[in-house]
Amino acid sequence: MHISHGDAVHVTHHLGPHPIIAHFLQRLNLQALVRSFVGTGRDRAIEHGEALAALVHNILDSPAPLYRIAEWAAPIDAQAIGFTPEQKRGLNDDRIARMLDAIVSERGRGLWFRLALEIIRQFKIAKHRIHHDTTTVTFHGQYKGSVREPRITHGNNKDHRPDLKQLVFGLSVSADGAVPINHQVHSGNRADDTVHRGNLEELRDLLGRGDFIYVADCKLASSTNLKEIAAHGGKFVTVLPRTRTEDKRFRRHLREKAVRWKRILTIANKRNEAGPPDVYYSCAAAGLTAEGFRLVWVRSSAKAEVDEAAREKRLEQARAELALLAQRLNRRKLRAARQIRRAVREILEAKSMTPFLRVRLKRQVQKETRRLRPGRPKVGDAVRLLRRTVWSLEVRVDDNALRAEQRTDGVFPLVSNLGSKKFPKKEVLSIYKYQPYVEKRFAQFKTDLEVAPAYLKKPLRCAGLVHAYYVALVVAALIERSVHQGMSREGIRELPLFPEGRPTSTPTCPRILETFKGVSWYEFRRGEEVVCFPLQLTALQKQLLKLLEVPTTLYS
Repeated sequence: MHISHGDAVHVTHHLGPHPIIAHFLQRLNLQALVRSFVGTGRDRAIEHGEALAALVHNILDSPAPLYRIAEWAAPIDAQAIGFTPEQKRGLNDDRIARMLDAIVSERGRGLWFRLALEIIRQFKIAKHRIHHDTTTVTFHGQYKGSVREPRITHGNNKDHRPDLKQLVFGLSVSADGAVPINHQVHSGNRADDTVHRGNLEELRDLLGRGDFIYVADCKLASSTNLKEIAAHGGKFVTVLPRTRTEDKRFRRHLREKAVRWKRILTIANKRNEAGPPDVYYSCAAAGLTAEGFRLVWVRSSAKAEVDEAAREKRLEQARAELALLAQRLNRRKLRAARQIRRAVREILEAKSMTPFLRVRLKRQVQKETRRLRPGRPKVGDAVRLLRRTVWSLEVRVDDNALRAEQRTDGVFPLVSNLGSKKFPKKEVLSIYKYQPYVEKRFAQFKTDLEVAPAYLKKPLRCAGLVHAYYVALVVAALIERSVHQGMSREGIRELPLFPEGRPTSTPTCPRILETFKGVSWYEFRRGEEVVCFPLQLTALQKQLLKLLEVPTTLYS
């Protein structure tokens, strides 16, 4: 930024967190990888790799629509994002769009495999266990021209927007800091249970081994998927779906007879330090699945409370809807017993209350006499006796069924092919308990990085944009991991990164980068006189650079 007054010029060189981001992108060798796969592009002033790096800087620093990227870059020192002043002046949304076209083209397919190899090699990512999950990226618009894979189309929307079209984003993270190492962008109607086989093939090639532990949600637990992993010597941990016969049989056993549970793990309440911890239990009734894999039955005290509260809520909702139904009886389409029973059944099934609410349809016949002659009534007038059927509902809660159902609260079955001697129940549960870190990456993907909604002219550019956000997510995860490892190495428990200097024991990338938000250095020019005011870093900023293993010379 230049401010002139007469022949004097004051220049502000804004660096912000960009030297840190550039350092991690350089360690990933991003620009060279992009150049080797998709070339430089027609605009030789800004190569595709440089444009992608600039977009990653933008996403991590201040995500905004692509048409504002030139406005975003204007106050930033060109060298901080790896540009020359001429390159920075040539940065615009059209240049970014052509880069997105390139990385989503056929030539760019091998880019993400090589990038994953760089992530693992440069940062020494542990390869013994991988966690996988999928989410949806929602888009506004018709996208009628989206005919090439991946297609923007309707599907099972996890943002609870079935009215909008989407892409499916699959992510695999390590158990070493939840660093994303592999990803896919699928068509919006791709089912979750069909993505695992392709993902496993990529992971086996990427890791150079097939005996890693693969962890995913219940969509993995199909016979085809589990046998596929076992056939290649792999290991897995997942949850058995409620639709499986094994699950239904054990829950039926719990309702009929109490089971003795043994505590295996206690986790402190992170949301409420004063609240009760989450206690996990297991029982002796392990058993095997139909495919012969190991079953571990687990009961969570926190999940039991959630299940009971959810059932009570559905119970009250069902009773309220039945009360409204009772007021509408004997009119229009609710005059016949068959119609009323159908309406009752729909309410009970919608709220899953069929076993717990006993609804009795009561019939009462009302008699009424009606004179056959109009006019003033007289003694001896002929009358006709009318009979009218009136229906009413009697709703009763089955307390015995509720008490029996409470014995199933908080219960879920884990299925695995890990040996019981090397991996006891507590270890299997601990492995699965890391799965929510994938959800945290998705939350970061959609909130801090603001991946959705997106407005782009060409449908395939939307997939390219998701790829770019993946790179930003990788950099964010690596920054967090480096700080956490540095804190462990230096014996630091907390850092004052929250407002008012409040400490946190788990620094996140946005809070880390925010510490460097206003970092700038200044230059004064008057004629041939040039005076530089060197940058002064705070003690916290110097400490973070040390933890990140980023040279302080990048800010000199």
